[in-house]
Amino acid sequence: QQAKPEVYQILCDVAATLNKAGSMADGGVAWLELPPVLCARNLAASWDLLWTWKPPLVRWRELLPWQKVNHFAGSRNLTRKDRLKKHLQRARQSCAKASESFDIMPLTFALPAEYVQFVEAFAACAEEAKNHGQPNIWIMKPVGLSRGRGISLINEISAVSYGEAMVIQRYVTAPLLLDGYKFDLRLYVLVTSFNPLEAFLYSEGFGRFSTERYTIEASSLSDKYVHLTNSSIQKERSQFAEGTLPMSLGAEEGGTKC
Repeated sequence: QQAKPEVYQILCDVAATLNKAGSMADGGVAWLELPPVLCARNLAASWDLLWTWKPPLVRWRELLPWQKVNHFAGSRNLTRKDRLKKHLQRARQSCAKASESFDIMPLTFALPAEYVQFVEAFAACAEEAKNHGQPNIWIMKPVGLSRGRGISLINEISAVSYGEAMVIQRYVTAPLLLDGYKFDLRLYVLVTSFNPLEAFLYSEGFGRFSTERYTIEASSLSDKYVHLTNSSIQKERSQFAEGTLPMSLGAEEGGTKC
């Protein structure tokens, strides 16, 4: 509750809505927050839903059939950038058909483990870019951070950071733009089972936008408002220059989200 008050409030709102739907006697669902005194292990069967921001400290094999947790064991293999890269690469190498199906990631290396391979690829890409009159740009991301933290763009190998585990990818220099601005789509999928696979795509999503027109000029590489679409980054801009943003990004239309 103290660490993530916004998530706590969402869950309280959901519980309140379900409570209004009808009492348990009428076939409805009634949710109550578990008192701290009942959190002892000898009363482990007293809860139905466990919602945590971090992977929960539960004994997975001891969960009862009706108990639900909002994390799967081993989910970091998908959510950590270096592990996701490893598994996508392994999937591509499994067979020719999978190689095409999982070709969804730019050239990527995990640092520092793949430093030698990265240096060779950087040199080869630099030569290729020079022959085509294009810049050789890479994007570097900490493996375990989110919301755009620690991300940087580089065009010189001397700018590569080795202070922590990173993934570094060849930057997509010609992305799809909307009125000259970078954007991405945030869609939500609820996965209720991996074996067998069962997933539900939410009917609504939203777009996230940069607030500076896209360019790959060397002077723009450090400008996070040009290259990153993370809402937590873009909302830091306290003022939008009048006449430079598409109408869909105006403050009355929802800022950097719509």
